[in-house]
Amino acid sequence: MLDDEKIKIPDPKWGSNLVRIILDLEKLRSKKLVGEVPPWIFFQLKSIFQILETLGSARIEGNNTTLAEYVEKIIEKSAHRDESHKEIENLDAAIRWIEEHTDENTKINRAYVSEIHKLITKELVPPPSGEGSMYPGELRRHNVRINKSSHVPLDVAVLRDYFESFLEFINKDRPEQYQLLMIAIAHHRFAYIHPFDNGNGRMGRLLNYALLIKSGFQVKDVRIINPSSVFYNDREKYYNYLSIADSLNDEDVLQWSEYFLSGLKSEIEKIDHLLIKKYVQEVLLLPAISFSLDRKQITDKEYQILKYLISKNDITMKSEELKNFGITNAVQKSRIMAKLRGKNMIIPIKTNGRIYTINFVNNYLLRGIIKSLENEKFVPEFLNKN
Repeated sequence: MLDDEKIKIPDPKWGSNLVRIILDLEKLRSKKLVGEVPPWIFFQLKSIFQILETLGSARIEGNNTTLAEYVEKIIEKSAHRDESHKEIENLDAAIRWIEEHTDENTKINRAYVSEIHKLITKELVPPPSGEGSMYPGELRRHNVRINKSSHVPLDVAVLRDYFESFLEFINKDRPEQYQLLMIAIAHHRFAYIHPFDNGNGRMGRLLNYALLIKSGFQVKDVRIINPSSVFYNDREKYYNYLSIADSLNDEDVLQWSEYFLSGLKSEIEKIDHLLIKKYVQEVLLLPAISFSLDRKQITDKEYQILKYLISKNDITMKSEELKNFGITNAVQKSRIMAKLRGKNMIIPIKTNGRIYTINFVNNYLLRGIIKSLENEKFVPEFLNKN
């Protein structure tokens, strides 16, 4: 085996900024979080952040769909799916698959990686015209070039051995202080090897997510994380740091790792706000329904009911509580609740239940939530630029 085929983790200098970042991330990994936000609200927010993640990852690769366009597609439930939207849907399916099939004991082997690649390239036109693959799930069979990069990916003759070395590297048991460095280095080395004919950028960012889950970060159950958000605020900076690490010199690899892990730390700290109930109620949900009222997408009566629901401790209500709005007739209560359900603005917290919460994912209230997230700097401007 060649020396550069073996992927190594350099030791950072004690007292360096990189070590401080790693120590801070280790505190976040072990931090026990008891979210104040009810699960029926939290998991809707998680769904929205998954929308941002899938779109962000696609945009890095050159997909031109804006967030505004994608939100309208969701609201309209459009049957028309062009190539750009299929790509985004595929990324969404891949994230769901990772969450269902990954825990701390998962071995990320060839079959695992192959399945993700098949999902992200499904029904897409192969290169050079599209974002699909000539060999879905299989290692590339020819040499490739990377647009806007001076790096020449590995020759196909040595690709298989290098890729097996990569899989060995990410599955090796190692002390906790090296696990985050492993994830950072794995992201760069996957891009360096460029194992597939297409979709390597998307694959690399999805593997970030899988490796965080495998390393014990509570990203799929407790925390909301956008693996790509570390990168998509400044694509040029991302590509520049990847290029620096292409030398494979210890100092350059550690410089990349510091960039990668500082972005991850910033993202995790920012997302913690979404576990604070008062923040979610007052900063996200109430401004969102005000946004819908201003645009006459909901009536004043609907606004008052939703405002009441959002302001409650558990963010739920029963039909009987409509009496607080002077509605005492049973038939009227039934009609109003049916109308709110018909507009998909409220949903039962349990199947066929009679306790309801606000629904803001799959209807026009989504526009207001996205606006609130934009105001709070959770949505980078990049996602709405053509």
